[in-house]
Amino acid sequence: MTTSDGRLLLLSGGIDSTALAALTRPRRALFVDYGQLPARGEFRAALAVAAALQIELDVLRTDCNVIGAGLLAGRPPDEHAPSPEWWPFRNQLLVTLAAAWGIQRGIKTLLLGTVATDGERHRDGTREFITLLDGLVASQEGELRLDAPAIGMTSAELVRASGADRSLLCWSFSCHVAPTPCMRCPGCTKQRAVLNGLSLPNVASNPP
Repeated sequence: MTTSDGRLLLLSGGIDSTALAALTRPRRALFVDYGQLPARGEFRAALAVAAALQIELDVLRTDCNVIGAGLLAGRPPDEHAPSPEWWPFRNQLLVTLAAAWGIQRGIKTLLLGTVATDGERHRDGTREFITLLDGLVASQEGELRLDAPAIGMTSAELVRASGADRSLLCWSFSCHVAPTPCMRCPGCTKQRAVLNGLSLPNVASNPP
């Protein structure tokens, strides 16, 4: 069991949060099951990544599926959706849940795996949104801060900077629609493109 260094990584098990875990090496991470269809697959990935990097992983489960829309919720996209996987205010929801969980456990900084290209698909993936949400959270009791170290990087640049090897990244899971990869959704397509486009060492990582 590790002790907290004041940072908490929001670890979804996706390729971006996996690479950020390798880059930042926080002592604690949090996986949130908020009622998304691929939650079981994401959790398996987060568990494997945390074990390989010796990060303490906590789990928060709260079923918010009733307010979801799009691929992640298994419903038609909302009329405001900029992309098929868009879940209304999802990142704001996840930050609020993680911040509320973390503030009671001595967390001072919440690490987010947002990358530069996220903002091309939805506003809550932009630098402006992260800055606004950081200010909102910091203005409240506890003054917790948000940090998105990869906000200026693409996924490929983050992977290269992290030094993560292919065996670690292959634990990651990015499907939007099921607990096993569908290989067709935007998440699966992105992960395949990133992994196929990089020359990475095949150093063994220890599974859980």
